[in-house]
Formats: sequence, C-alpha cells, structure tokens
Amino acid sequence: MKPSLIGIVGGLGRMGAWFRRVFEEAGYTVLVSDLNTPLTNRDLAERCEVVIVSVPMPVFPKVIREIGPHLPKNAGLIDLCSLKAREVKLMLEHSTSEVVGAHPLFGPYEKGLQGQTVALCPARGQTWYQWFKDFLEEKGARTVTVSPEEHDRIMSLVQVLNHFWLLVLGRTIEKSRLSLEKLVALSTPSFKRQLEIFSRLAPQDPELYAAIQFDNPLGDETRKLFWQLSKELSEIIAHRDRKTYIEYFKDMQILARKVGTFLSTSANPKQKPPQNDHQDTEDLSTGHPAKQ
Repeated sequence: MKPSLIGIVGGLGRMGAWFRRVFEEAGYTVLVSDLNTPLTNRDLAERCEVVIVSVPMPVFPKVIREIGPHLPKNAGLIDLCSLKAREVKLMLEHSTSEVVGAHPLFGPYEKGLQGQTVALCPARGQTWYQWFKDFLEEKGARTVTVSPEEHDRIMSLVQVLNHFWLLVLGRTIEKSRLSLEKLVALSTPSFKRQLEIFSRLAPQDPELYAAIQFDNPLGDETRKLFWQLSKELSEIIAHRDRKTYIEYFKDMQILARKVGTFLSTSANPKQKPPQNDHQDTEDLSTGHPAKQ
C-alpha cells in the first residue's frame, strides 16, 4: 500500500526539503507546512495519509500535540528526530494513528538514499511502517529496526560521545597554537581521516548538535564513563606502567577485530569475515572511530 498524499511538517527545513525531493523524484505527491506556508500543520494532518514530522527537537512536543488529534486512525505518523524514546511516547499519547519513529543516520548533504542507514522504531500499526521500510530499501538504504530505548542508548555512543570527542579534539588543536597547514601536511593517514571527520562540522547546525548532547537522557552517563576511562588510561601512562598499558592495548585489539568483522559484513553482507588480522601500523584498524 502506497500513500496517495504525503505531508511533511517542517518541509522547508534542510532534512524536510531533502525528503520532499526524494519522495517527489519517486513519483509521490507531497504537501509541506512550515513557518509562513499557506498550508498549516493541521491541514496536513487532516489531508495526508502519511505525515512526516521534521522539526527541531525543542518544538517537537508542541507540534505533536497540535497535529496528533487530527490524524485519522488509519493514517501514518513518522518522525525524523535524532532521539526516539520521548518522541515515540509523545506520538503514541497524542494520536490514534499508526506511529513510526525514524532516524536517518545521515545529513541533508547526501545525494540520495543509496548506501545510507535509517533506524526504524515501529510503535503502532504495520501498514505505514512496512511501506516506509520498503521504500527506503528500494532506494538503496539499509534499515535497522530497533526499540526506541535501545536506539537512544546506542546514540549515546554513536552521536553523543562521537560529537563530544570531536569538539574536544578541535579545541585541543586550537589551544595547541600549531600551524594548521603544517598539522595537515604532517598528518599520518589515520589522523588525516580524523581531521576530515572534524572538518565536516563546518556546515552542521549547532542547535541540532546541542540538542543531541543536552537531550539524550543517557548522555551524562556516557560522558562520565568516557572521562573516567580517560583518567584511568592517563594514570597508567603517568605512572609509566608499560605492562598494564600493553595489556590495555591488546584488550582493545580484540575488541577492534570484533568490531571490524561487523563493519565488514555490514558494508557487504555477502562478504566473509576477514581471515588476516594484520593491519598496517600507519593505517586504522577497521573498527577505529575515525572510520565511522
């Protein structure tokens, strides 16, 4: 079953406009509402079979309370927020429609869905969840179905810690007062990859990144764990405990190989796990954060 009319609340924003283009290229009719548009959020809720909400997380609760009561029971309500537990709960509480939490794990700078990953949290009903899942996969995306709670716990590493680490890396570079030109010129391949990832912060939305840090309920726990483990490792080095450091490193090599196997099979499900664990010393192991 395909929707005859898709509505995107926040359809003039970057991600909303991106999905509008993707749907229209696939032949769907799309209506959008946003600030100062002729159509209101309520118009979309009353007219569209599927309504996708693509708004900043701080205004998300207000939007859901506004549109939820006007969605028919057989309609589909899908959100694109970076967090899922609170968002899915709000959609369930304020509507009787089918509900799907979705998190595109990419930004609006990608050309299309080919090769991208979207997390899906089906919460009520199967019709529009199955349609959206099939649509994404037909366009070349990989979907991962997960509970809202597990999604947010995983995002406390994938997004919260990852972004936190990048900001600390950037501030460390800034405070070092080193020549950026020479820093790049003298970077190893692995560090250059980290710099390339850091450089991707330039066009990002600071408000979105702030919401990810401040709103994930598991963020504090993950950041505290990071600081605790950083302190432990720093103390090992400060005490010149070479034996413990090497044991620590070998433990992480075991984990890196396991992660590398999952990364390989994720990129190519038909590919067999790697048989050779050797990695060039100037290259990253497959599981290194800079390759994520």
